[in-house]
Amino acid sequence: MAGERVEELDRYKGFLIFLVVLGHFLLPVKDSGMALFSRSFYGIYSFHMPAFIFLSGYFFQQSFVKRGRKASSLFSNLLYYFICYFFLKTLLYPFDVFCYGGQGSFPDYLHESSTPWYLLGLFFWQLACLPLCFFKRNRVYIGKGGNPEDRREKYYLLLLIFLSLFAGYLDQNRRFVDFLALDRVFGFAPFFYFGMLLSQSSFSWKKRRDGLALFGGVSLLLFLLFFPGLKNYTRIFYGVWYRRVSKEEIFPFFQSFPILLRIFYIPFALGISYFFYWILSFLGKYPLHKKILGRKSSIVGALGRKLGLTGAWEDQFRLSEVLENLKRKLSLWGKYSLVIYLFHRPFRDLFLKMGGYSYFLHYERALPVQILFFLFLLGFSVAVCVLLGRKSLYQLCRKQW
Repeated sequence: MAGERVEELDRYKGFLIFLVVLGHFLLPVKDSGMALFSRSFYGIYSFHMPAFIFLSGYFFQQSFVKRGRKASSLFSNLLYYFICYFFLKTLLYPFDVFCYGGQGSFPDYLHESSTPWYLLGLFFWQLACLPLCFFKRNRVYIGKGGNPEDRREKYYLLLLIFLSLFAGYLDQNRRFVDFLALDRVFGFAPFFYFGMLLSQSSFSWKKRRDGLALFGGVSLLLFLLFFPGLKNYTRIFYGVWYRRVSKEEIFPFFQSFPILLRIFYIPFALGISYFFYWILSFLGKYPLHKKILGRKSSIVGALGRKLGLTGAWEDQFRLSEVLENLKRKLSLWGKYSLVIYLFHRPFRDLFLKMGGYSYFLHYERALPVQILFFLFLLGFSVAVCVLLGRKSLYQLCRKQW
């Protein structure tokens, strides 16, 4: 509901930024022909950015409302993202030149198809909310349901969703390509505005929706099982122009009407997103050692009590402390997610330049070797999040910008 602060959301946002980092580390080996890497990469990309953007819209709406929908507050946000974009483009350019052989003396600030695009997205998505500053001047909270002004704001957000869906056709003649990352700005805009709409509603994150989680889990499972036949449809995951989707070897019907793929993709991605939120909230409330050893009806629990393992399990392995520490870390990463996003990519680029992926780029390796390398990337991603997810770095960025 509006104004509701849910700890699980902070942890979930931290989980998502971790997936962003891991997804970028998996990017160089996604098409290596090894199923572990490809399915993991596309499984992550099937929902992680839609979920992240959805939460960005959700939290933006709460902040926007609390600040009274003032245009000055909105312009302050826009200035911050504008500066962050130029800073990140400038920061990444030397790495692009060193790692990928880029040319030119200065970055091309007008064209973007890599990490900084998200900052442009936040800039344009929030810029489109400027008219909302003039819908209501004196109200602080919305979402009561019957107010005509509430409906007018919702209609405006629905209009933005509708326009963004059809905006995917603007580049049929290749006039924009990656100009200001407009393809992704339009492609992912519905998720941002659906997040804003949810923030206005009476939806409560504290209420578990098992049916929605089941839908998301089944959707992900079916996608991974039938991945070879669905891979050509994954172009829609990147928020690209419709002309690029139509060039893929997909059903002719979807080649003619790629907008339908984007429409279908919205509930697909949000369903999977909620599935992982549901898992995190479930594990956060019920520590594993108590679930396994403390349930009277459990055979494992009965055996554990017979052997006297209940106390030993808790004392020796301290799973409850481990889970609490994990939850604190995820909450911290969620709070400082933008900093992690800004600075994580050079670690991947330098690792690639140093030949970290070369062993896997030309030949298929044995499954145990793949698993070991995957675990290494997993640990590397955790280390990057721990290194960057710091209050000091966050405050430095805020102070400077």
